[in-house]
Amino acid sequence: MHIIHSINDFLFELFPKAKDAGNNIEVLKEEIKKFYTVGPYKPTITIVHGIIDITIEGELIEKHNSRYEKFIELCEARQYEAAKEQITKLIKEAPHISEYHRTLGQILSEEGNQEDAINCLIDALRWDPKNHWALIMMGNILCRYQHDIDAAMKCYETAMQHKPNDYEAMTIIAINLIQSGKQNKAMPYLFKALPLNPDSANTHYAFALHAAAEHNNTNAFEMAIVAMRKNPIQDVLYKQSLKVATTAARALLDEHVGDGIVQEFVAWLEKEHGKKIVIQKDATLKTAAKIEFAENYQREYHLVKYKPDYPAVHHLIMHELTHLLFAAEARGNGRNKLFVSDEENKERFLRSLEKDARKLSKKGYDEAVIKEYYTGLFQGLNGQIFNTPIDLFIEDYLYTNYPELQPYQFLSLLGLIEEGIKATTDENILTIAPPGILSKSKTFNLVSAIQYCNLYGVKLVEEHKGTSAEKQLAEQLYREYEPYRTERGSGDEYELLQSWAKQLYLQNYFSLVEEAGFRAHSDLLERLCAEANVDLLGSDAQSETTNPADKKMLVFTEAHEGKDINMAVAEYMVEALRYFKQLSDPEIHAIAMQIGLQCGDGISPEKEGYTVPLMPGKSFSGYQVLAYYYVSWAKAFPEYLEQLQLPFGKEYEFALEMVGMGNG
Repeated sequence: MHIIHSINDFLFELFPKAKDAGNNIEVLKEEIKKFYTVGPYKPTITIVHGIIDITIEGELIEKHNSRYEKFIELCEARQYEAAKEQITKLIKEAPHISEYHRTLGQILSEEGNQEDAINCLIDALRWDPKNHWALIMMGNILCRYQHDIDAAMKCYETAMQHKPNDYEAMTIIAINLIQSGKQNKAMPYLFKALPLNPDSANTHYAFALHAAAEHNNTNAFEMAIVAMRKNPIQDVLYKQSLKVATTAARALLDEHVGDGIVQEFVAWLEKEHGKKIVIQKDATLKTAAKIEFAENYQREYHLVKYKPDYPAVHHLIMHELTHLLFAAEARGNGRNKLFVSDEENKERFLRSLEKDARKLSKKGYDEAVIKEYYTGLFQGLNGQIFNTPIDLFIEDYLYTNYPELQPYQFLSLLGLIEEGIKATTDENILTIAPPGILSKSKTFNLVSAIQYCNLYGVKLVEEHKGTSAEKQLAEQLYREYEPYRTERGSGDEYELLQSWAKQLYLQNYFSLVEEAGFRAHSDLLERLCAEANVDLLGSDAQSETTNPADKKMLVFTEAHEGKDINMAVAEYMVEALRYFKQLSDPEIHAIAMQIGLQCGDGISPEKEGYTVPLMPGKSFSGYQVLAYYYVSWAKAFPEYLEQLQLPFGKEYEFALEMVGMGNG
C-alpha cells in the first residue's frame, strides 16, 4: 500500500509537532512514521521532489499482526518455548522486520543465553540501525554480562542520539551502569531523565539504587519511598523499591539515632508536663507496647513498657509517649476523656456472640475456654476501637515532626500491619473467630494500611483479603479522618473515635467519660470519706476507688438532657426525700458517700437488684438508686451536686414540690 502526500502547509497542519518545529522535514518524517506504525511494522518513507511516499506492508500486517500479538501474550506469560517457536516462524516469513529479531533476542537474554541474544540483536540492527530498544538491550548485555562498559556506552549513546528525550531508556541505562559499579557514569542520564518525567517511579528507583551504592542510606530510603508512592501497581519495580527501602532503613537503625530522639522527647515531656517518665522492657506484654499513666496507677511517674523483640522499638516508645502528649494537651483544654469498659459492656459483647459460641460448643470446645477466648476478643477489639483513630494522629505527628524517626516508623509499622494481616487471614483463626468481629477488626486494620500506604507507598491493603464492603468502609473512615488531620484540635481524636464506633456498631462495648468530672468525683469521695471517718460497713467499693480508671461513672447527660421530666425518677426522689427525713445528717452523709462509690462502678438504669449496705433490707432498680444518689447528695453535699453530672435537676425540683404539697 502506498500513501502519497504533497509536502505543503496542509500536511504540516495534519502533523502539528512538525509545524511547531518550524515545518521541520525530519520531525515530519518521525511523526508520519509513528502514525503509520502498526506494532513492529514500520512504514518505509521516501521523499522525492516535494512528494512524500509512504509504503505500508498492508498484506504483511494483516497476515502477521494477530500472530505477533499471540507471541506477545506468550512472552508475558513467560511461555518462552512456545513464544520462540512463533517468532522464529515469523522471522522466516519476514526476515526484514527488525523488531522480530529484537524480541527473540530479549527472550534469549532472559533465558540466560547472552551470546545468541547478541546475535539476534545484531540482526535487528542490520535491518534497522535506529532500532532504539535493540541498541539499549545490546548495551545492557555488554554492561551486565560481558562487563564491556566502553562498548555498552557506544550502544547507549547511539540510542540516545535517535531518541534524545526518552527518559525510560535513560533510566534503564543508568540502572545497568549502577549495577555494574559505574555510578559516576549513571548520574548524567538520571539528571536528564528526571525533569522529563518527575513522576517516573523507575527513575526514582534508579536514584535510590545509586544512593545505596554510594552507602547514602538516608537518600536510598527516601528515594525508594518516592518510587513506591509513584508506582500504582505491585509489580517487580515496586518489590525492588520495597527491598531497597527496607535494606536502607535497617542500615539506618544501626546508626542508633533513635536513642537520642527518645531521650530528647522524654526530657521535653517531663519539663512541659511535670511528671517523670520511666521506660522499661516487658517481654510478657500482649501488645507491642503500652503506656501506664501515672494518674491511673497512683504513681508519681508515667511508665512506658515495650516488647524488646519487636523491630524498631524506638518507634513504639515514641508512639506511646505521643499518647501521653495528646492526653496532656487535651487535659489542658478540658477535653480529655477516659475510655472505660466494665462487666456490663463485656456481658453485652458476649451475649452478641451466643450463636457463634454454640457453634464452637458443637465442635467440642469447652464453654470456659470459649468464654476466655471471647473475653480476649472483647479486650482486643476495644483496644482497636480506642487506638486505631488516635494512632492515625500519632503516626502523622511522628512522621511530620521527627523525620529521623521515619526508618524506625517504616519498619515498625510494616511489622505491626503484617501481624494484623495474619490475625485476620490465618486459616486457623478463621475457623473459630466470629465472622462479624473478624470483619470489624479487619476494617480497623485496613484503615491503618491505608495510612501506611499514604505515608510510605507500601501497598498492603489487598494483603488483608478484605471484602469490597470492608474496603469501602475503611476508605470512608479514613476520609473522615483527613479533615481532622489537617486541622486537629486537642481532643478531636475522641470525636472521631465515637463516630467510628457508631458506624461499626461498637458503641455499646465501652464508654468515653470526661476525665475532669470522673477524677473530681473519685477524688471528692475519697476526701469526704477521710474527713468524715465513715465506716462503710464492709462495702469494698472504697478500696476500688484507688484505681478510678478501671471503673465507669455512668453519665446520663446525652440520654436525658433536653427531655421532659422523667416521672419514674421524680417518684423515686419523693420516696428518697421521705426516707432521708427520718435520718440524722451524719447518717445521710454516710449513705451519700456509699452510693457515690457504687455509682462510680457504673449503674445501669434498667437493671434491678442494687443494694446499699447502709440501707439494709432494700433492693433498688437502677433509676431508683440514682434517685437516692441525687437526693442524698442534694441534702449532704449540695455544693458538690453539679459534679455528679446527673441531669435530674428538674426531677428534684418537681419532687420537692410534691413533698411540699403533701402529695408525697
